[in-house]
Amino acid sequence: MADKLAAAGAPEEHLAPLRAAHGRRDLPGLTSALPDREIVPGELLDLPGRRLRAIWTPGHTPGHVCLHLEEDHPAGLPGHGRLFSGDHLLPEITPHIGLYEDPDDTTATDPLGDYLDSLERVGRLEPAEVLPAHQHPFTDAPGRVRELLAHHRERLTGLLTLLSDPLTPWQLAERMEWNRPWEQIPYGSRHIAVAEAEAHLRRLVKLGRAEAVAGSDPVAYAAT
Repeated sequence: MADKLAAAGAPEEHLAPLRAAHGRRDLPGLTSALPDREIVPGELLDLPGRRLRAIWTPGHTPGHVCLHLEEDHPAGLPGHGRLFSGDHLLPEITPHIGLYEDPDDTTATDPLGDYLDSLERVGRLEPAEVLPAHQHPFTDAPGRVRELLAHHRERLTGLLTLLSDPLTPWQLAERMEWNRPWEQIPYGSRHIAVAEAEAHLRRLVKLGRAEAVAGSDPVAYAAT
């Protein structure tokens, strides 16, 4: 994490606690586990008496899936069944989209591009009701999809303005609009903010709208 943030341009005062924690055993860690079962996108799950289809929706995480219950809604709402949307589609919150890389793949990932494609896929389902992992159930999934697509279009446009001068991912995160001023964002949450800035930068690079500045260290990006 310290090396990743250093490459993003994080200042030394932010990196120092991470470097000091290296090798300590009293810090909470992450453990991995093998899945109990594999879910094949597009297929119905083995669930007797129900039609529950897996919809692959990468973006928030590479393997994120939504589950579409293909049944008439009991309240008679217009639409097609219910969607268990996880962290992909939320009624009021914009899900976090950070930069992740596959260590076994040399292809440069594009999490934000994957997320935007996944949003459109979910919008076309037109479920009668969405049951998300946060907040509350809601209707009008296509309308919420349009709001999120517009939000990211506006954010990308705003970042191009910021990138009129070269910025590192950390500097860009400092200047982006969050739900509070940068100075009030907790230490750990800044890691998430920088990852989101990197995901947006990767999208702009993929679109040919921004590029890395040759010779910059840490790497800085500028609008093209």
